[in-house]
Amino acid sequence: MQQKRISILLIVAGALAALGIVALAAAYAPALAGEIRAENPQIPMIAEMYRFGLAGVWASSLIVLYALGEYFRVSVRIGKGRAFCPENVKSLSRMAICLWVDGGLWLAAIFAPGLLFHFSIGPAWLLFLLVAMANFALGLLAWCLGQLLDRAVSLKQENDLTV
Repeated sequence: MQQKRISILLIVAGALAALGIVALAAAYAPALAGEIRAENPQIPMIAEMYRFGLAGVWASSLIVLYALGEYFRVSVRIGKGRAFCPENVKSLSRMAICLWVDGGLWLAAIFAPGLLFHFSIGPAWLLFLLVAMANFALGLLAWCLGQLLDRAVSLKQENDLTV
């Protein structure tokens, strides 16, 4: 019964995160980019940066939504009493890879405008760096949990064989 409650709480937290990501990618980012573009019509590269930035936000959102899908799979398995299974190890590894790739994408977002458009992103680089660091930290956490869970699954299988 306790695992079912934990599973439900994990699913609710993941659903809230998914709603936030979808809202950011679908509504807020295009509106913000449109405002920046409208405020700077004299800069011809703004239209290209607008498309490039939106593509980056959408790519990042898709990567994180895929990681959240793996998170949901793990949460559902926990609710079914299958916390220590090899599928959860694989899901945690995929989550870690997704978060590391997304962190790299945010790091690239710091340097890409300067390299491609000879344009500085200003103080936004600090926010991008914090998002990248959060992705790397969460990816490391998912990877470590996966390694720990892999060891637990091995011990469980050994115990099942000896019984």
